[in-house]
Amino acid sequence: MAVYSVYEPPKPPADLNLRAERLAFVKEGFSWPALFVPALWLIYQRMWLELIVFLAIFAVLPFAFGLDRQNEALMGWISFGIVVLFAFEANDLRTASLERRGFMLAGVAMGSSRAEAELDFFRHWVPLQAVTAEPVPAAAAPVSREKRPEPKAPPQPASGPREEVIGLFPRP
Repeated sequence: MAVYSVYEPPKPPADLNLRAERLAFVKEGFSWPALFVPALWLIYQRMWLELIVFLAIFAVLPFAFGLDRQNEALMGWISFGIVVLFAFEANDLRTASLERRGFMLAGVAMGSSRAEAELDFFRHWVPLQAVTAEPVPAAAAPVSREKRPEPKAPPQPASGPREEVIGLFPRP
C-alpha cells in the first residue's frame, strides 16, 4: 500500500475543482524515475536548486578523485551510490521543495495505486471543503477510512517477587 502526502499551493483558488487540480501528491519512499533519470526527474519536478546541487556534485567528482584510470572505477561506484541515495531521498527533497515554495500539507492519502489514493483522499477532503469556505488545515483532515483501535495499557505485573530484566533476558 502506497502512502502519499498531499500538498496545497500557498494561494488556493476559490473554485473547488481548480483547488483539487492544483494539489500535489508526493509518494513516500523510493522513487524509480529518480534512480534511472535523476536530472530529468529534477527538471520535471521543477526543483532547480536541487538540480544545480546535483550537477555540481557530479562536476566535482572528477577533480576530487583525479582523472587517471585507477580512479575511474572508484568514481563510477561512488556515482552509482550517489544516484541510489538520491533515489531514496528524492521524494523527501520534493516535499522540502514544495514547503519552501509555500505549499501546505493538506492531508495524507493511502491506496494500492495513486488513483485509489486520490479517490480516498478526495472522498474525505471534498465534503470538508464544501462545508468551510477556507482550506482545512492538515490536523483537521482525516488520514484514512479505518478507525484505529484505542491503545491499551500494558498489563500490570503480579505482586510478589520480581525479576530484574536486562534487555530482553532475565538476570540469571
